[in-house]
Amino acid sequence: MYLLVRSFNYSRDLISSNLQYQVLGLLTTTIFSLTATASLAQDSLEVPEVKPEPNPSPEELETFKKFNPIPTFNPGEIPPEGYAPPPFQDTTSQQFTVYRLDVGDSISVSVPLFPEFNFAGTIDAEGNVLMPIVGRINFKGLTIAEVEAKVSYELGRSYLLEEPEVIAVLTAQRPVQINVLGQVTRPGFYNLPPGSNIINLFQLAGGTNAFADLRKIIVRRPLIDGTVIEEVVDLYTPLVTGNKPPALILQSGDTVLVSRLEVGQDLDYDRVLVSRTTLTQPNINIRVLFPSRNGNALRNITVPNGSTFIDVVASLPVEDGSLIKRDAITLMRFDPEKGKLNTQTLNADKVIEGDISQNVPLQDEDVIVVSRSLLGEISKS
Repeated sequence: MYLLVRSFNYSRDLISSNLQYQVLGLLTTTIFSLTATASLAQDSLEVPEVKPEPNPSPEELETFKKFNPIPTFNPGEIPPEGYAPPPFQDTTSQQFTVYRLDVGDSISVSVPLFPEFNFAGTIDAEGNVLMPIVGRINFKGLTIAEVEAKVSYELGRSYLLEEPEVIAVLTAQRPVQINVLGQVTRPGFYNLPPGSNIINLFQLAGGTNAFADLRKIIVRRPLIDGTVIEEVVDLYTPLVTGNKPPALILQSGDTVLVSRLEVGQDLDYDRVLVSRTTLTQPNINIRVLFPSRNGNALRNITVPNGSTFIDVVASLPVEDGSLIKRDAITLMRFDPEKGKLNTQTLNADKVIEGDISQNVPLQDEDVIVVSRSLLGEISKS
């Protein structure tokens, strides 16, 4: 029994010693492996020494600038990719660019897959057009796109399994009747050809007068539901800047109102420039009272719009300029706002010497009074 116990204890000690040796060997192998890995990692992380590049030569700098121009934008202002200037935006609203059908317009409608429904006609006094098989359809106040949608809907609802493709075309426009009011030479109703604009209307109405404000021309257009839409058109700014005028096409039933130039709003408004354009009345009438052999003579003189004081005085049939007061010629002009006659004394000699303050622009119905000089009075007696 004693031998068995001793043998067991010896075997236990032997196994324990072997296990210790195995654990020690495993630890040694692990430490060696970690040391080698750290060494390799350190070798891989070593940054090679960078040698400084030499300064570029002047020729190299010029070449770099040639192929790398100075940028248009600053670094903090670089626009996103795909940037492009915004397209030109016309000031005319979309409601005024849409053509709406009315009495007298002619249309042609075709249904490509069902030609039996094709038709063409003129909108009658009730706003209807006769369509084969379907009957009368009201198109008054609709656009061409709305005509296509309405015909397609009617066919799909009552005659076909689904709404077909429909193509509508405006073949002839109705006459354009416009009412123009305000500061024009001849206000009233005018018949214009289709496609006419405000400039065509002014030329037909004799142009605007001296009190018109071309920055505020109001166009009113009634719709089929009774509402009235309004657009303000500015023709003065294109005259000054040279830009294209608003592309507003008039339609029958429009009313054009030319506003009056208000007091205090004409400081930046060039009346002389406007008077020499095709938008105003081409000629103005000036009354001149001047001395003659038989006393005084009153004459009506028609001059181009934009003419000045000296233009009229220089055209007077005076035989001897010494017989009149050239330094005291009276200009009389009626002010409709205040309801009174304004007078101004002008000096023709100063105008000749270059004083432009004396050479005032004339307006329609101005009156110029030329008096006799002392020598003229003596000669008369």
